[in-house]
Amino acid sequence: MERSQNGHTLVELVVVILIFSVVTTLITVSFNRIVGSASQVTKSAETDIGGIIGLELLRSDLESAGFGLPWSLPGGLQYQETPKDPSDSPMVSGYPGTLPSDFNDRPDDTPPSAPRAYISGDNVGYNGSDYLVLKGTAVGMNSTCRSWSYLNYSSVFVPKQSRSEVELTPGQGGRVVVIKNTVNKAGIMDRQLVTDGPGSAVFMAVFDGSISSNFLPKNREESYQVYGVSDGNTSSLSFPYNRADYFLSRPDDISKVCAKKTAVLYKALMPHNGIASVRYPLQDCVADLQVIFLMATNGDGIVDQHLSDLSRLAPGGKVSAEQLRDQLREIRVYILAQQGKKDPLYQYPLDQLPIVVGDAGMDKALGRTLGSSWNEAAMARLDPEWRHFHWKVYSIVVQPKNL
Repeated sequence: MERSQNGHTLVELVVVILIFSVVTTLITVSFNRIVGSASQVTKSAETDIGGIIGLELLRSDLESAGFGLPWSLPGGLQYQETPKDPSDSPMVSGYPGTLPSDFNDRPDDTPPSAPRAYISGDNVGYNGSDYLVLKGTAVGMNSTCRSWSYLNYSSVFVPKQSRSEVELTPGQGGRVVVIKNTVNKAGIMDRQLVTDGPGSAVFMAVFDGSISSNFLPKNREESYQVYGVSDGNTSSLSFPYNRADYFLSRPDDISKVCAKKTAVLYKALMPHNGIASVRYPLQDCVADLQVIFLMATNGDGIVDQHLSDLSRLAPGGKVSAEQLRDQLREIRVYILAQQGKKDPLYQYPLDQLPIVVGDAGMDKALGRTLGSSWNEAAMARLDPEWRHFHWKVYSIVVQPKNL
């Protein structure tokens, strides 16, 4: 039997190898695109999850602001939220409008300045963002601050037990404040902070085995409310509530995936023990934070003012706690943030500019911009390669429930 001597020529082998190389290259490119796309989707999902968690905390604090705040303060009371002295420095380096003491409420004013649940600095922060301050017992981060109870008339400390999950438990050393609810002859309600005796500057009680009789109701018709501020790890309270400041700041160790001039959204708790404020990072790669207040100023309960700056409501620029209780109907917070990491294959659509960090429909109806507007030049200042990032505006809308 003769064997066939036929075979493949060198040209044929080269052609086959070339075809194989082209196919392999196409498969590799497609695979890299799939991997890159999957990575982008994964990072975007991580960003969304992280953002949702952080923004949920902000939303919860917006709803809780005002909880446990007194409406009036007894004469002679002294306390200080944050020091106002040469050692006081802005929360955001290089931005003097973020000086914490500028948002203090002062009990030594005449009459005493009751604490305001909401205060903001308009466009004073990083990238022209707003600075938001929330006050109330429940905006803290300890195990006691969302708990409460009440005291009925008795010659000894006997807390009323309601078996609520949020009730303060005697014996656990919670640092608390006591509020006395009253209604005068004109039918006007008040919530006055109770101190340890007339003229005393001591407003903190320890919800433990006993409470000074000065914090107890004086007759059978009275019932005092008790609000937890901090747990037993805090030796004393610097002021009779908690305070949380929300702002943008760019730390040195910000994530490498963030665009060049984005920042981190922080919640900072003002301290009760004289130590530095504690910062909690809530969301990475944030470009802007804007706050808008919807007010009903003419007494009919219908919103007639949309403000990005509450100082416009009052002579001298200081809106009062009473004005907020009577007029504030809604708070809206808008956050411009990057989704995922830079995607070289993506181009942000120019026809979606400007990016409005606010409510575009409301701006159109009012004929003015309340939040901020990011055009192409502004985005380029944020990062020259800004179009290779996905951008999203998150919004939180809350109607105050605890004023």
